[in-house]
Amino acid sequence: MNKMSNNISVTAVALVIASVAQSQTATPVHTGPLAKANVGPANATGQFWTPDRLKSAKPLPVPQARQGMVSAAPPSALGAVAPVRNQGSGPTLQVAPRERRLFTPEKRPAVAPADAPVRPSAAGTLGAYFTSTRVFPMFNGEAAEYSADRVFPYRAVGKLFFTANGAPFTCSAAVIQRRVVATAGHCVHSGSPNDFYENFLFVPAYRDGVAPFGAWTWSTVIVAPAWASSGGMVPNPADYAMISFRDQRLEPDAPLSRLGDVTGWFGWQTGSLYPNHTSKIGYPCNLDDCEKMQNVMSASLRATESNTVEYGSDAREGSSGGPWIQNLEQVSLGGASGIDAVPNVLVGVTSYIYNDQVEKAQGSSVPDNLWIQLWKAICASSGNCN
Repeated sequence: MNKMSNNISVTAVALVIASVAQSQTATPVHTGPLAKANVGPANATGQFWTPDRLKSAKPLPVPQARQGMVSAAPPSALGAVAPVRNQGSGPTLQVAPRERRLFTPEKRPAVAPADAPVRPSAAGTLGAYFTSTRVFPMFNGEAAEYSADRVFPYRAVGKLFFTANGAPFTCSAAVIQRRVVATAGHCVHSGSPNDFYENFLFVPAYRDGVAPFGAWTWSTVIVAPAWASSGGMVPNPADYAMISFRDQRLEPDAPLSRLGDVTGWFGWQTGSLYPNHTSKIGYPCNLDDCEKMQNVMSASLRATESNTVEYGSDAREGSSGGPWIQNLEQVSLGGASGIDAVPNVLVGVTSYIYNDQVEKAQGSSVPDNLWIQLWKAICASSGNCN
C-alpha cells in the first residue's frame, strides 16, 4: 500500500485509549480501541465537501499482499469460539430526503476494443471462483425508487469520503446500527500512531454523483490497536473500524432522523468467515469507475495468517471497507433455510488484495473479540446502538 505520511494533526479523544508497541513479528498487545471525536462545528464537514472536492476524491489504495507473504492457516484456527451476533433491521422511516446531486462525474465509454477476446473471468490464479456484477436493475427518474441500490439491504451500503493529508479519498462502508457504520481500519487510520484521517462523509446508496438518502457527517471514529500500530502491514488481525454519524433533518422543518432509520442496517456476526459464502459489496474503481455499486459473490477459499480469510474477487481500489454479507437477501416467502439462515449479516470487510492482478482474491480480518471491543466502545456514546 502507498502509505500516507503522518502529518495529519489529530486530537485523540479516548473512549478507551491505549499505547501499543508492536513489531511485524511480535504478538500484538490488545489493550483497547483508539478513538477520535469530531469536535468541530456540526456543519463543518458538510461545508468542507464541495462538489469539486467530491469529484476529485480518489480510491484509497488497498493494502497489498504478495504471494508467499500469506500462508494458509489451519481451519481449526477459526471458529473455536461460538459466534456472537447482533441483529440487523430494515429501514423504519418511510420518508427519505429528496435526491441530492453532489457532483457530476466525468463519463467515459465502457467499450472494450473491437479485437478484445471475450473470456470468462470467474477465477484467478488461486482458483478462487466468484461472480461479479453491477447491482441491478438500476433506474433513473421517476422509477429510481425501484432500483436495487435504493432498496434494503443494498441501500445500507455506501461510499465513504475522507481526507488524508488534505487530499480527498474514498472507500466503501456499510451501516450496522442506527448511527454506526463499519469500514476497514485502513480507511480511517494510516497504521502509524495517532494518524487518524479526517472529514468523514458517508453517502448511502451513492450512484453517479447522487446522494439519494443524504450525505451524513461523522461524530466519532474508532479503530483497533492491532491496526493502529501495524505500520499499514497486511494481513492484519483487525483491519476494521467503526464510525458514528450525526443525525440530520431529511427536510428543512423535519425532526432529526438517524442514519439507520433511513437506510436500515446489517446485523453482524463474529468468527463466521470460514467456511462461508458472502456477497462483497462496494465501489471498486476498476468496475464502473467506482460510480455504481458492485456485488461480488463467492465462497471462502482459505483461512490465512493473522486471523484473516480469503475469497475470490475481481474488485480492487475503492472496494476497501466494503461489507462481506452472509445471506444477502430479501427474505423469501417461507423464509430462508439452512443451519445459519439469518439474513443480511456482516461477517467481514474488505482488507487487502494482491499486488499482482492475476490472483483475483481479497482478504478480510475475522471479526472477533477485538470487533466486540470496538462495538462496545462506539455504543458507549449516547444513543448510537439503541
